[in-house]
Amino acid sequence: MEQSELAAKLTALTEQTEKAKAEILAKLADLDAALQAADDVTPEVQAAFDALKGSVQGVDDIVADATPPIA
Repeated sequence: MEQSELAAKLTALTEQTEKAKAEILAKLADLDAALQAADDVTPEVQAAFDALKGSVQGVDDIVADATPPIA
């Protein structure tokens, strides 16, 4: 595989994961808002939401966030 082909594939995968990340975080925010607006959230629902947030964080933690360059 040529380096240019590899770069294009890596760029496409990065774009795909960024899109998925945005979609997941938006759904998570919607669920959080729904739970906040609910009158009575059962412990089971709260535990499921907390587990989902933990799972999303675990995926995010796979690769450390880029640190900003020092000026």
